[in-house]
Amino acid sequence: MTTSQWELVYALQAGMVGLGVVALYSALTTPTLLCVTALLLLYPLYCRQRKRVAGSVSLEDRAVLVTGCDTGFGHGLAKALFEQGCHVIATVYRPDGEGAQTLRDVKSDRMTVLPLDVSSDDSVAQCLRQVKEMCKNSGLWGLVNNAGHNFVGEVELTTMRQYLMVANINIFGMVRTTRAFLPLLRQAKGRIVNVTSIKGQLSTPMNAAYNITKYGGETFSEITRMEMKQFGVKVIVVEPGNFGGATGCINKDGRARIEGELKEMWAEASDEVKKIFTKEHLDDVLRNTGREATITYPDLTPVIRAMTEALTSGDPDFRYIVDGSNRLFDIGCTLVRLKPFLPDRYFERVVSHFLPYNVEQPRF
Repeated sequence: MTTSQWELVYALQAGMVGLGVVALYSALTTPTLLCVTALLLLYPLYCRQRKRVAGSVSLEDRAVLVTGCDTGFGHGLAKALFEQGCHVIATVYRPDGEGAQTLRDVKSDRMTVLPLDVSSDDSVAQCLRQVKEMCKNSGLWGLVNNAGHNFVGEVELTTMRQYLMVANINIFGMVRTTRAFLPLLRQAKGRIVNVTSIKGQLSTPMNAAYNITKYGGETFSEITRMEMKQFGVKVIVVEPGNFGGATGCINKDGRARIEGELKEMWAEASDEVKKIFTKEHLDDVLRNTGREATITYPDLTPVIRAMTEALTSGDPDFRYIVDGSNRLFDIGCTLVRLKPFLPDRYFERVVSHFLPYNVEQPRF
């Protein structure tokens, strides 16, 4: 296109923005401002009153199965639910690990620790057989699909094995466990709590393998909610923001895993790809991951609280967005709340401003 044609495009763009500003200004009359203010004040009051009237559900003598209890959210939730009198079925990927042993040290009939690899059909089937025996009379009140695998890497660098590995844990693991335990959940008219991420609504560079699974978890949850509503089973999504440093997925041990995955990408990359995404670039990725860990929320309390409310509220929300930064606001959560109000083209510019991404072009 010629320069004059682009000038016309920019002029039309400025005109649309100007008209939008004029329309907004014209609408901001005193009655309009009063109505908007009243709505902003009434809506939180309505939500609070609705939850108060709906009441809460006691977890005493109810069974809740939580996946991924080795560390992080799952481990913290297992302890919190136990304190509320719940029979916790805490499943772990490493039965001999420190997290599993800590839960066993509770030494109570209400804390059952079972091995579970959500990426394995056989492991899920074996776990189901044991849980059926425990819950055959009462059913299963809650299933918390928390197990997951954090991952970073560009679209072109991430290997197909890595794409499939992340998907098999994060999305198909959720599908496996949900399908397996639905009969017990229907029996109890219970709850499914699927832990996705704010990245289930926010696409960002270097997160393709991870975001695909989180978007999938959102869709799977919504469809399951619609199908299970007639059976009295509620499905709730919890979307944590920036809690990576608190969960440990990007702390020292987490970065060691990420470093290994980056090395695998480099080993399988073609010479052409290596010219674009250099070894220095991958080193920067690892350093940035370490820096990100310093700005996350210091503990898991907000997410544990949201998970617990999802299991106990008489009227739980469909979705809990949980802010997780130790700064003034969580950038990811804020962008997700802003997304419905901006056209895609402008929203992408906003994302690029707050979450800049650039690969230094090589000099040939």
